[in-house]
Amino acid sequence: MPTIRVHGFEKAYQTNLTTSILNTLLKNGFPIQTICGGRALCGRDLIRIRAGAGFLSPRREAETRRLAELASQGEPTGPDIRLACQTYARGDVEIEVIHLRNRT
Repeated sequence: MPTIRVHGFEKAYQTNLTTSILNTLLKNGFPIQTICGGRALCGRDLIRIRAGAGFLSPRREAETRRLAELASQGEPTGPDIRLACQTYARGDVEIEVIHLRNRT
């Protein structure tokens, strides 16, 4: 099974081809932000790919469009920036979560 490692955190999360990075992290209690529930609308689940980019699903139109909108609002941009809700891993990856949810 592919493994997701989050930069700065020790735990690794196993995933599969049918579960997005966002849902894998949420299912395991990781404090990643989301407002829209994974529909490529809010953009709070931005991630930076640090390793394993070749193992990720390609960007689809909705993700490309939302990333462009977010970049125009000052959010990070570039080929290493993805929406966790639209990204699936078929091999081991390391990511950085841009917006962590406040832990209370």
